[in-house]
This record gives sequence, structure tokens and C-alpha cells, in this order.
Amino acid sequence: MTLEISHSFPPDIIREILLKVSTVKSLLRCKSVCKEWYTLISDQHFIKSHYTLSTTNNINYAHHRLIYKQDNDLISCPLYDVLFHNSANHTLLLEIPFQQTRGFRIIGSCNGLMCLFGVDDNTLFIYNPSTRATNILPPSKQGADWYVFSGFGYDETTHDYKVVKLWRCWPYWGTVIYSLKAGSWKEIGRFPLVKLFNDGKFLNGALHWETGDYYMWHIVSLDLGKETYGEVLPPEYDVEVDMMSHLGVLGESLCVLYNYIKSHVVDVWVMKVYGVKDSWTKLASIPDIWWDRDLILDPLCISKDGKVLLRLGPQLLVYDSKNSSSTIIDNFNRCHQACIVVESLVSPFPPLGLADINDDENQGFDDDHDANGIVSFKNPLKKESAGEKL
Repeated sequence: MTLEISHSFPPDIIREILLKVSTVKSLLRCKSVCKEWYTLISDQHFIKSHYTLSTTNNINYAHHRLIYKQDNDLISCPLYDVLFHNSANHTLLLEIPFQQTRGFRIIGSCNGLMCLFGVDDNTLFIYNPSTRATNILPPSKQGADWYVFSGFGYDETTHDYKVVKLWRCWPYWGTVIYSLKAGSWKEIGRFPLVKLFNDGKFLNGALHWETGDYYMWHIVSLDLGKETYGEVLPPEYDVEVDMMSHLGVLGESLCVLYNYIKSHVVDVWVMKVYGVKDSWTKLASIPDIWWDRDLILDPLCISKDGKVLLRLGPQLLVYDSKNSSSTIIDNFNRCHQACIVVESLVSPFPPLGLADINDDENQGFDDDHDANGIVSFKNPLKKESAGEKL
């Protein structure tokens, strides 16, 4: 029957049909049908096209999953159910790639891949929850026995996934970067500021960390292509003693939440044009939110019709900007971390699945820093031997 199908339809038609297969799980099954289908579905151009369709043809968010940490479990559910039915239906317990007695952290997600940090042995993993493929990263000599913050993102200039680790070496933070393509760590010097609050948020080819305090705080960026630090200027805000800021990403925009604890209001700001300070726009002021100052706020996503999904400590909230209403999602009383993942066939191992094979992967970089309003930091400790393995 398979041979009949392969001979009845031109290869281009078969490719278009397979690209529209509903889930990655179904595509993985299709790889077992015949050698031709296995080769096609494993092809890097097919993987890239499938991911592009999954992210753009998302009227019902069919390929989007909300993945969250509950105790020491990793759970997945359809994003559509959360945004439009205000509940977590059809949850799936994921098989995490390690056993941890002291738990793990979700560092971030990108192109269908997740980066996880195992607390027991300071181990970093790149994990595709759709294919269950796992890449356990080798340890770095720097920061092996110290508490670390991390970040995970994709460098489009070299078609490379990179993991950044910041470790405390008093009075500053050191920085090492792991390249999945090179398969090695390298050191790039110190983090430019002293106080650090969160793992890096990935957007526009850079990772972003929040640092400082409510009187004077900064958004530090790390360009993954140039591997240089900069600063993105935050929106203006009313300084209050009982005010906390929280950095995140909403859609294609950098996002800041200002939590005014006394007035029980959260202001949601988004940066319409990356790197342009004047483009910060207040998206919403969410009233009547009751929590204490230690509760973590995390912006997760925004739908095309203006629904904003936020994590409020162990709970999830959907704010509808059209009618200014808020709804707490059912079944999320123990949500410790969360992220949005688009199902993909992207492998956590080289060759990396979103590269354009015809591109020149050895292109050079412009020595000047980003001109879109990004302020450069000087890095006096950058080492000459930055390319060697640590």
C-alpha cells in the first residue's frame, strides 16, 4: 500500500501532505512507513518548513503546548485549552530525561527545544518534549560547584543553539557559553553588574537578565552572535517601596511587569520595537491581584485577540484586554515554572534543525554593537583564550 502511494503521487505532493500532518507524534510514526518517508521527514529543510508552518498557521494553537513544572514532574497541556477554555484539559506527564531528588529548573525554550537544569549535579540538558530526544551537556570547569543562573537561545547568524551559564565568583558573576555546534564551552568574562534575579529570557537573538533593585534596575542583554553584553533601557515607572519588577517575553516583544503590592495592581509593558526605549507601551493595568512580595510573576504569551497569559506564583491567570477581565485557570495550584513550546522535529544534536543548508555558516560579524538603541558594556576581563574548551 505504501509503495502504491509513493508511486501514485509526485514527491512534492507527498511532502506537502506530510507537512500538514497534525502532530509530531504522527510524523514520527510516518518515519517507519518506508525509507523514502524516513529520509524526507529527517531532512533539515523539511524540519524547518514544518516548524515554520506550526508557528504561522496557529489559528487554534494546534501545535502550541503549555509545559509546566509541578513538584518534580514536567506536565504538558494544549495552550488552546488554557487560553480559551480556562482550564488544563488533556494533560500529559512527560518523561523527563533524568531523575532528580532535589528537583530541576526550566531555563527556557526555543524552536521546540527546552533547556533544563538538574539541581542535584548542576547538569544542563537540551530536551525536545515532542520527540523525547535529550542532549546532556558536558560540565564546564567554571562554576561547577557554585549556584548558577543560565540562559538558552538560538544564534541565527551561525545557526547554533547556545547555553549560557553565569556563576557566582565574588564579587562578580563569570560567564561561559556552550555551543551545540562546536560541542564545547568557552569563557567570555564577567557579567557587567553584581545583582542578578532570573534566568535569561531569549528574544531577538539575545538573552536578557533583570538586575538591580526597585530604585535602579537594569535589563542586561547578551548578543548570542557577537557574545557581547549590552543594556536594554526599561520603561519609566513610579518608584514605590512595595513595588517589584519582573522581566519576560510576550510574543515577539520584551515585556516588563510592575507589581504594585499596596494597590494590588500589575502594569504590563511591552517593547514594540526592540532596543528603542520610546517604544515601551503600557499594554494593561490588571487590578485586584492579591499576593505577597515574594510571589514570582512571569508573562507567558499573548494571543492575537489580546488574551495575556501570566503565571502568578503557583497559579495561572488569563487577562482579556478587550473587556479588562481576569480569570484564574483551574488545576494550577502547584505550578512552579512554565513555558510555551511549539511542537517541532528539531534535534538537540547537530546537525541543527532550523539551519538553511544553503546559507554560508561561516559568515563574519560586524564589530560594531547593535545600533537599535542598545548600550554597550565594556568587558575588561574578556580573555584572549576565549575559544578553548573549559
